[in-house]
Amino acid sequence: MLFIVVWWMVAIMGAFSDPQANRLIHSGCSKVKVESVTESTKYLNDTLLDLRAQLNSSKYFATAQQAGAAGKVFGMVQCRKYLSTADCVACFDIAAKQIRRNCSADVTGGRIYYDGCFLRYEDSGFFDQNWDAHYGDCGNQTASPAYQASVESLLSDLQIASPKMPGFFATSKKEVVAKNSVVYGVAQCVETISKTGCQECLTVAYGDLQTCLLSSANTDGRSINPACFFRYSDTPFFADNQTTDLKPFLRNGKLSFSRLLVFY
Repeated sequence: MLFIVVWWMVAIMGAFSDPQANRLIHSGCSKVKVESVTESTKYLNDTLLDLRAQLNSSKYFATAQQAGAAGKVFGMVQCRKYLSTADCVACFDIAAKQIRRNCSADVTGGRIYYDGCFLRYEDSGFFDQNWDAHYGDCGNQTASPAYQASVESLLSDLQIASPKMPGFFATSKKEVVAKNSVVYGVAQCVETISKTGCQECLTVAYGDLQTCLLSSANTDGRSINPACFFRYSDTPFFADNQTTDLKPFLRNGKLSFSRLLVFY
């Protein structure tokens, strides 16, 4: 009887398991060549093993580095905190495998992004960088004006609250007025930048999402930035009990939409 119960629990948990790595959102590789492929590969292997071990200990953000006579490797990985530890590690495994396919062994760096996680490595330190190449990734379904208004409100809340949250991470959802639908959102910064750095990164990311929301009127969008991740969608990608109470972090007031439009 105990075996049946345990098997049923594993089956149910497995059914809902999702590392959110089905779609490769973006990847890039350095054009600079390493001094020694053999040594660089060893440093990268050791760095990836270190990162994976940290994720296995229930972390959602990790950095690691290796150094030797032939150079250095700095690595960073971050998972969305609504993933389970197993799904976080699974997303990392997919990313680590794919980044090796995309980036040849003789280059000094690479980065790869999925909805569930991102992975990056370089031959020089980048952990405190809060800005780099960025862009918006938009869906292909048209949103209603009511939905757009709800997204604007949600993104504004997340942009203000997330830099004030422990770990620079927040999720929220908002009902669409007069519509039987909900918009879901997440904002997350890497944990090695400052609160101000997180605010600056999310401000840039907010501008990226305006392309999806205003120019294309899409029902979902993402901003891809090495220091932060900003996403909204009409499809739930986290559980209802994983939302963040943003109200205590919004007491200083909201940024007005008109002000943001003027800025961008």
